[in-house]
Amino acid sequence: MISLYKLLRLQVVYYFLGMLFNLVSIYYVETGQPQLTPNEPKAAAVFMTIYACFLISGFVKCIGVYRILMVVSVVLMGYGGVFNHINHIQNTPELYASFTAGLIGIGINIYGLILNIIAAAKKFH
Repeated sequence: MISLYKLLRLQVVYYFLGMLFNLVSIYYVETGQPQLTPNEPKAAAVFMTIYACFLISGFVKCIGVYRILMVVSVVLMGYGGVFNHINHIQNTPELYASFTAGLIGIGINIYGLILNIIAAAKKFH
């Protein structure tokens, strides 16, 4: 079992990976290149910032609130960040700057999804 502190640190890593990916996509758009994925990168960056705020409840040890927010994150991330990307990359790959960009986006979200499932299920001490 993982400690709450280590889980939160890994979730912060997820936040930074997601933000970096979105910032690269924003940079691409602003320089006239296609965004990395079909997700609107500025909206995704806002979502990631809201997610980071969700983590505060874990850092201040409001475990019930933290777990509820992680359930919300699992639903939103599982659908929007994993399921939708897998569906889009299979059916409309032209929406991605490259297949690699799609895989990186999916990979980052799977990493976060796993951490959020661990948090929601209280598999930490």
